[in-house]
Amino acid sequence: MPRKLSSEKRQQFLDSALKLFVANGVKNTSTAAIAKDAGTASGTFFLYFPTKQDLINELIMQIGRQQSEYINSLLTRNLSAWETFLTIWYGSIRWFQENMDAYHYFRQVRDSGLIEDEVIQESEQFFTYYYQAIQRGLAEGAIKPYPVELIGGMLYQDIVAVMNLLTAETGPEGQENLIQLGFSIFWDGIKAE
Repeated sequence: MPRKLSSEKRQQFLDSALKLFVANGVKNTSTAAIAKDAGTASGTFFLYFPTKQDLINELIMQIGRQQSEYINSLLTRNLSAWETFLTIWYGSIRWFQENMDAYHYFRQVRDSGLIEDEVIQESEQFFTYYYQAIQRGLAEGAIKPYPVELIGGMLYQDIVAVMNLLTAETGPEGQENLIQLGFSIFWDGIKAE
């Protein structure tokens, strides 16, 4: 009879991996170190994740899923395009601020080649709210008819730029000003004249 795997133990591996990947880098973190941090033997790790790549992939999917659930909980149908983008902007930054290890991991692996193409494509399902916001903006005539991928990329990169500045800004008033300024720069770049 096959052994039933514990969802709690699986999550322990994911939590340990996230912590160690952020502290040491993905490439410098062994599966043995992850297993040790999770309080198990290396063999137990491989029951849950046959390869380190499987763990890397699952971690990016988990982060995408959690962030998406949070953002989607903030969005409602009656928001204008501007309100939708503002909600995504603030929601993304707040979620990353509350989940800094997830932010650092995501930044570490996003464009590194460490995530398999199929996983990148699968994880895009979590971020459909970006594209729905863009489609709403285009339909309302609220944004310029730029390519969808360009607007989505600009939104993501602008959020990253603000997040990078926020790590150096410790005061809440200064942080709020940076967040507002960042959104203004983004919105002014895409809004229709």
